[in-house]
Amino acid sequence: MKKFVTKSIIYLTLTLLIANVLAFIGLRVLGKSDFFKTTYLVHHFTPNQAFELTVFGSSRSLAAIDTKLIGEAIDGLSVNFSMDYTALPSTLLMLEHFYAQGYSSEWVVVSLDLPDFETSKTIISENDHRFLPYVSEEYIQRYFKKYEEGWVKPLFSSQFFPVLGYAYYNMELLPPAGLALFKPNYKYLFDELGNYQYPDYLAQEVMPEPRFFETELPNPILDKISELTQKNGSKLIIYIAPYLRDDIQVNNSSFRVINHSRKINEPKYFSDYIHVVNSGKKLATEAFIEDFNMLKSSF
Repeated sequence: MKKFVTKSIIYLTLTLLIANVLAFIGLRVLGKSDFFKTTYLVHHFTPNQAFELTVFGSSRSLAAIDTKLIGEAIDGLSVNFSMDYTALPSTLLMLEHFYAQGYSSEWVVVSLDLPDFETSKTIISENDHRFLPYVSEEYIQRYFKKYEEGWVKPLFSSQFFPVLGYAYYNMELLPPAGLALFKPNYKYLFDELGNYQYPDYLAQEVMPEPRFFETELPNPILDKISELTQKNGSKLIIYIAPYLRDDIQVNNSSFRVINHSRKINEPKYFSDYIHVVNSGKKLATEAFIEDFNMLKSSF
């Protein structure tokens, strides 16, 4: 019996060691690839790259802002670093991730969604595992430690045991790592300027009952974003992308805001209540460029 227990412990230890090594290799493979926007950001651009305009936010700004059109209009490098299924805390982390690489941006556009106007209730966003290749970075550790719930904390603990992250997010990490191994330049749901669009055939047909909201944008995370951009020499613009049913009024905000919540009012330009389709993206981007050029004079 004692011999059996000893062998079992040895086999279990070896299995965990091998699994941990493989998980570490998997994160390294992902970190060297373009698969996630977090990894694409790190190694695709030249060291100390200076951007003219960068966009950070959720899938709403990913769908609404075309940085290719913006770059052509303002004659400078513009990239959309927004990520789907994320909230404002993740946006702040992505912005920290951007500056940590030594990059700079003349203009930083932070897209804001309705759940994040007052406070941010989201703990860990659905796609925060995309930061795992950089879990050893202090700002990533701080974020996971603060927002991850539970006793094990697989994201935070991955700095010591990467197998925990893979065990918990296996379908989100294993297939991407396998694809990244053979196609390191593959980009998941974005192009070389970070853009993605929803096809026009997803267009809505019915206009929903409108909802009205007023806000001063008191979310303290916005203050942290403002401090971070100011510290790094960027000019911050808060952007509210078009909604199909929500009418949002921003009152007495300390931020410079481009509020396009009611800029597009036809269902055919939306794939759902919060995302525009490709034709809507063109309208939203043209409207953004127009207001951006007007706003520039106030800085």
